[in-house]
Amino acid sequence: MSRVRSNLAVDIPVTVPRRVGIAARNRKIRTSRVVLFSTSRDALASPPPAGASPAVSGCTFRWAHAERAMASVVCQTATRPSRVRSLRRAIDTAPQGRYLKKPESASPSPLNMHTSSVRAQSIPRFLPVPEGSMSRGAWFAMTLLSLCAASVARAQSRVISGKVVNATTRDAVPFATVSVVGGIQAAQGNEQGQFRIVVPPTVLTLSARAIGYKRGEVRVTPQDSTIEIALEQDVLRLEAVVVTGEATRLESRNAPTAVRNFTTEQLNTVPAQSAEQALQGKVPGALINMNSGAPGGGGQIQIRGVTTILGNGQPLFVMDGVIISNDQIQSGTNSITGAASRNVSTGIASNQDNGTNRLADLLMNDIASVQVMEGAAASASIYGSRATNGVVMFNSQHGRVGDTQFRVTQRLGTYDAIRLPGERRFLTKQDAFAAVRANIGDSARSQQIVDSVYALNASPFYDYQKELYGQGNLSYETTVSASGGSQLARYYGSALAQKDYGTMINTSAQRQGLRLNADFTPGDRLSISVGAILIRSINDRGLSNNDNTFTSPLYAFGYTPAILDLARPEANGNYPENPFPAGGGNQASNPFQTMAYIKNREDIWRQIGTANLRWSPLATGQHRLELSVIGGVDHFSQDNQVYSPNFLQYETPVATDGFSGHAVQGAANSRFMNGSVNAVWTFTPTAVSLRATTSLGMQGAEQDLNIFRIQARGLLPGVTLINQGTIQTFQQRSLVRDQAIYGQEEVLALDERLFVSAGVRADRSSANGDRSKFFFFPKAAASYRFLAPIGFVDEVKLRAAVGQSGNRPSYGNRDRVLQQAGRIGGGNGIGVPGTIGNPNVEPERMTEQEYGMDARLLGERIALEATYFNRRITKLLLTAPLAPTSGFTNQIINGGELQSKGVELGLTANPIRKPQLGDVFRATFYTVNQTVVSLPVPAFVVGSSGFGTAFGRSRIAQGVSVTAIWGNAPIGPGGAVRDTIIGDATPDFEMQFSNDLTWKAFSLGILVDWRKGGKVSDLTNNLFDEGRTSRDYDQPSPDPTIGKTLGAYRYNKWAGGRDARVYVQDGSFVKLREVSLSYALPQDWVGRLFGGGVRSARLSLSGRNLAIWSHYWGSDPEVNNFGTQNVSRFVDLAPYPPNRSFFFTIDVGF
Repeated sequence: MSRVRSNLAVDIPVTVPRRVGIAARNRKIRTSRVVLFSTSRDALASPPPAGASPAVSGCTFRWAHAERAMASVVCQTATRPSRVRSLRRAIDTAPQGRYLKKPESASPSPLNMHTSSVRAQSIPRFLPVPEGSMSRGAWFAMTLLSLCAASVARAQSRVISGKVVNATTRDAVPFATVSVVGGIQAAQGNEQGQFRIVVPPTVLTLSARAIGYKRGEVRVTPQDSTIEIALEQDVLRLEAVVVTGEATRLESRNAPTAVRNFTTEQLNTVPAQSAEQALQGKVPGALINMNSGAPGGGGQIQIRGVTTILGNGQPLFVMDGVIISNDQIQSGTNSITGAASRNVSTGIASNQDNGTNRLADLLMNDIASVQVMEGAAASASIYGSRATNGVVMFNSQHGRVGDTQFRVTQRLGTYDAIRLPGERRFLTKQDAFAAVRANIGDSARSQQIVDSVYALNASPFYDYQKELYGQGNLSYETTVSASGGSQLARYYGSALAQKDYGTMINTSAQRQGLRLNADFTPGDRLSISVGAILIRSINDRGLSNNDNTFTSPLYAFGYTPAILDLARPEANGNYPENPFPAGGGNQASNPFQTMAYIKNREDIWRQIGTANLRWSPLATGQHRLELSVIGGVDHFSQDNQVYSPNFLQYETPVATDGFSGHAVQGAANSRFMNGSVNAVWTFTPTAVSLRATTSLGMQGAEQDLNIFRIQARGLLPGVTLINQGTIQTFQQRSLVRDQAIYGQEEVLALDERLFVSAGVRADRSSANGDRSKFFFFPKAAASYRFLAPIGFVDEVKLRAAVGQSGNRPSYGNRDRVLQQAGRIGGGNGIGVPGTIGNPNVEPERMTEQEYGMDARLLGERIALEATYFNRRITKLLLTAPLAPTSGFTNQIINGGELQSKGVELGLTANPIRKPQLGDVFRATFYTVNQTVVSLPVPAFVVGSSGFGTAFGRSRIAQGVSVTAIWGNAPIGPGGAVRDTIIGDATPDFEMQFSNDLTWKAFSLGILVDWRKGGKVSDLTNNLFDEGRTSRDYDQPSPDPTIGKTLGAYRYNKWAGGRDARVYVQDGSFVKLREVSLSYALPQDWVGRLFGGGVRSARLSLSGRNLAIWSHYWGSDPEVNNFGTQNVSRFVDLAPYPPNRSFFFTIDVGF
């Protein structure tokens, strides 16, 4: 190889002899000496004499290196742009195909004089001159000129090929993204780590990124045509890319706020019923609870404590830049259970129906990563008045360069109820009689029942709960995906079929889904991504939670002594009648009969479409302008069918509402649409180490929801048609439109050690009192990295951020609406609601300060994180009492202040880092303290927060915790009962511990979740004590002097609600959240078992919620009777028992 200079004074590789080469030297006279051709004397067909002109101006034929018998043609030619353009045009017609390999990509602009390193396919020879009018010299010159034009044109770019490998094992790193630092050129590697990229001829730096690895860079000289980029594994997740704006990204090592990023491997190793469950125990600063164990999901996420009392308390959920719905629409089982009032149209459904929320629809196998944005400074400029509760961003899988690759994943497993409340096994016949009489009230009838039972069995016992919740049917999940494409177009498609059987009879959850993502890159400056998802979910969830008709199984079991066989039908096929409680009849039910015939089905069709277009009209070494349009739609339709036949025990002769036979038909249609237009200008000056990114944009969103329900009562046997009964109807409609504009500036300077950002977003919404007014939400943040400050410390980053975000009013908070007021004079009456809207209502506002430190120690074997946050939420949405003369009871207002302070700590350690053995340990800690600082209204009880002072409920009062539980306690003079604070639902702290061990082809992962403190109102325990059926009823009491058993002691101390503290219990627990063991089959085994077309195969065993250690009496202290709530997440009342899962998985790629 020899080196010469181009007109850009950059070294260009030239191989001589026996290669086509171009040599150019930049001279002040703006001409270049071009060695057009060089070969041996023998290769010339008819060599011209020395000095002969090849009929090209400025070119002469010379003998060069006479001692080596080499011939050359030298041209002294101008390098002005017009000359370059003419040479480029010539390449299209020149017959260079026999001599040169054509580059695979089009050349960039000729003004840049980019050069391709091109090798000859054969030794280029002068062709014999044909006979005719053209002279030998002219033919010779034209031949040389063709080669000259071809070579100069090819010199405008070059192709670099290479491979991305693991720096430790030297194994290929698949699907890495390779790009030119400071440029617009990029390419994606294939599964073998190989890539090809078209680059300028200059000295440049290539950067490679891959999920789970640190960014790698390598300097490329003009002589290099093949390179290797080695990447180190990013065990500590220090260089994951995080979202900082609507269209901006940043490496986590520079992030000025706490980073919460999770990959698909972290989320999908153990099967989960919903996205919330997959995130449980993994997000410091977030309390994630599943409301029950019913199939189909149903959970809630609370980030950094309570942020609102009456407003929306759920995070914002985003899929590929599109806001998606997480609505929880109740089914209508309240019409059967009567958990809330059911004699009005609004009582067809209630928040005690144990509904599912729409996160359960997501296909988690299609999720590539999840980012949780906890603080206002992280999300304010992106989502403004909707970001107070945090943002959870899902990024889906996309296609990769290469041949089509298929992956088939088959999972088989089962669900098993964990920690059932249990039943009392009576020690004597007299104990059984006492329990039966307590439930029936009739001594003679009680004695008759007990005598008949004990006459057949001296020790009768039937484990109702184990029989009802012990189904254990085989569940399955089948996923097929395909991915492939080229640099121009890539695709990813998947299909899912899943069925999870519940632990209770006749309950299950089914999902089928299709996804297609397509990515197009027509050039270096334009990229287009589109995606479509189609999902169908069918959930049969049975009955659970509170009821007033004894239809909820655990509720009924609490009052049913386990001495009768209720599970098996009699000879006539009918289930036996349950004589308990209250003497049987329609005051009781047989849960086995109820669950065999009742229907509670939820059927959802959901479509999500996303689109993302990015265009860079300007891209130079210093400036890059990117314009983007991002948008999409999320639509779902939900149909609910609830049916209770009139022959069920609690329905005959008539149910407690005076009717027999109930049915509900419900439907909901939801449409979320949002889009944004963004401009991002990146300035990278060459004189200093700095990168400034300015982004501007505007957003629009619309949320439309329409719910209606029809209830029929008094249906005849076998009739399900709504019009055959007494009808009640209900409809709810909401439509909200939002608009926003934003601006943001980010600066990364001092060799990427200093990062500073500031931004502001202005929002307006149709839900606000003043729909045309913009509300502004600013933010500012900074971080600085200290590199190797002391010997064993690799790096310390200090960060600080402050920002404001909002929580917009709920639909209708601004309006004075009318409502139906029954029939007046034979016609429909119109009235006003008790609470009216406020035309001046505005978003709640949160101001958050966040300070933190991140450190790397001992050669990046240890990472430490510490974060302190202080939140002040002002302008709370509250209800204020009005004077009776106004004609209204309450009005929505803004006022008061809520403060939350908390600490988040994290430790990641990589003590073993060897090619065949690795271990990563992680631990996190989170605590929060929440106080109502000011309240402009009298203290008030939060609706649907409990069952009164006898059991504890939420009450908002100034100067105390917002999650305090208030209830009766005999603490006054002489044991007088007072309504006082008896506990707090917020845990003292929460910690998670995980360990991932890899040895050769084996991987073992464990996740443990520890929650200390947090009170739970255990009404399930109260039910069983009152029915004298609790599992520990006969155990000794803590006070042996009173002569009562433990169950009687608790119930008597509760004293009909005089001391609610008895059943407000400590909810501390330790859970074994996840365990997984996998083995990657050796390639030779794969070939033998599956054939040559299979690339890989992995076998896995996994389990979720395998064990729980807790002194809590109930099944699980994480359940909640009232579904998604802001402050009332502490009521346990006859839930669908939580479960644990065991799955076997085989994953095959081909």
